[in-house]
Amino acid sequence: MPPISEKPIPAISFENPSKTLSFLFHLSQNLPFLKRLHARILVHGLHTSVLFGSKLANAYSELGSLAHARQAFEQIPLKNPHSWNTIISGYSKSKRFFDVLCLYTRMRGESFPPDSFNLVFAIKACAGECLLAHGNSVHSDAVKVGLDLDPFVRPELVSFYADLSCLGDARKLFDGIPERNPVVWGALITGYVKFSMEIEAFGLFRQMRELGLPVGPFTAHGLVRACGNVCAGRGGEMLHGYCVKCGLLDSNVCLNTAIVDMYAKCGILNSSEKLFDEIPEKDVVLWSAVVGGFAQNGKALEALSFFRRMLEEGIVPNMVTFASVLLACSHCGALRQGKSVHGHIVRNGVELDVVTYTAFVDMYAKCGCIMAAHKIFNQMPYHNVFSWSAMINGFGMHGLCTEAIALFNRMQSEGQIPNSVTFVTVLSACGHSGRVKEGWDLFNSISRDYGITPREEHYACMVDLLGRVGQFEEALSFIERMPMEPGATIWGALLGACAIHKRVELAEMVAKKLFLIEPSQPDVYVQLSNVYARVEKWDKVKKVRRMMHEKGLKKNTGFSLIAIDRRFHTFTASDRLACAN
Repeated sequence: MPPISEKPIPAISFENPSKTLSFLFHLSQNLPFLKRLHARILVHGLHTSVLFGSKLANAYSELGSLAHARQAFEQIPLKNPHSWNTIISGYSKSKRFFDVLCLYTRMRGESFPPDSFNLVFAIKACAGECLLAHGNSVHSDAVKVGLDLDPFVRPELVSFYADLSCLGDARKLFDGIPERNPVVWGALITGYVKFSMEIEAFGLFRQMRELGLPVGPFTAHGLVRACGNVCAGRGGEMLHGYCVKCGLLDSNVCLNTAIVDMYAKCGILNSSEKLFDEIPEKDVVLWSAVVGGFAQNGKALEALSFFRRMLEEGIVPNMVTFASVLLACSHCGALRQGKSVHGHIVRNGVELDVVTYTAFVDMYAKCGCIMAAHKIFNQMPYHNVFSWSAMINGFGMHGLCTEAIALFNRMQSEGQIPNSVTFVTVLSACGHSGRVKEGWDLFNSISRDYGITPREEHYACMVDLLGRVGQFEEALSFIERMPMEPGATIWGALLGACAIHKRVELAEMVAKKLFLIEPSQPDVYVQLSNVYARVEKWDKVKKVRRMMHEKGLKKNTGFSLIAIDRRFHTFTASDRLACAN
């Protein structure tokens, strides 16, 4: 049996060609056959009828040939609402939103009233193009023809206003719906999640459950994202269980990926990996989610292992994958792996976005190649605040305070406004180099010149700077003047400075405060022990170590890493290698 594309057009009855040709549309499963059918329709002069013109436009749209669909549509001299909806629907399915709005406007200009179908397409297009004014106009059209309460139109309006951050308008429309279906609930919940209003999103979810409304995949996806955004692992686990119970995860790659990502963001990596392994069909988005999840949780070696598996499966990485792999390389100093990723991108002509460029800058800086980091930074077509901050941080890590401050000044001269993270990086650079005057000038400018309220990290940088140069009285006075209660970051910075300058009494006072704030943090005991060791008070070193043992605390083990045959191997000071002769 020959393939459909080779099938000849059956003989056309001269008595009723319209009926025969209309029947043949269900066979048009590919473009060559449809074109031959179109030719027969032209021969019989039926292409100008609204019936055949609309059928051709719809068939071409279904096969992705919008140019032919538009040609068939334009050949209809007397169009009706069905023909308009057919062509508008085709452009909407292909996400050609600008064309959708042009067609809708033209339809209205030819005095055709809108209906629920083309209103939905027009509202989707306004959301896709982020055109609030156009959306308001379409909303007015819906009100004029009495379709603003239509069960299809109203949820789309709620989703439109939510997508464009007009959550007050979205909620007003939502509250005005007498009988809300799960779709409209999901639209508002997703809007709240998008703009980090997780409390409102969960409030709506509780209302849905109290009303006994089913939660569909769309709504569940939004709620899972909300749990990930606020690190609500327990709530995420409950949602996962609900999705399993309701069968929402079957063949739903997007929802499965969202749950994998949620577990990773909440630090529940075992659950993230388990669900990942259970999903039979894994796409690049899912692989990127698990690679990124392990990288962001400091599990660099595991992230790189997943990346290798991904490549072995033949999955082509995207920009998100590369950014996550580079983050993992930064954490473990895997310069060779980072260079390999860089080489792959160059060889394949992959166009980098600002996120991946910034990841390269960060990776090279943290792996000790500050000049390579600076070279890539200068190659970037444009910089955002995060790329500036990454480069400033790189200079600071390498003790290049002069270069860090110069780059900070250049950043401002090019019109980029620093954020709170930028100030942390430049203050940290001053701390590494003991530049007290520059540090004070920068700290005072945070609120004075930029209207940013200093956070605990900024105060900690100043305490670290003052402590490093031995100005302990100034550091204590600075802490007393803080508008907030000093936390572990502040006292930890001061304790580290005490170890440098052998300030035993002050170290003991600071450690007591840290014992109250973080009683289960072994680093405090280790730092205090190091202070005693520097002044050779070995009896007190033993006492601190005994306290750690009694509390069941262990020092976080440091490790070294080496790459052999593309595999990473870690070892600690206590490891032994048995060598055979």
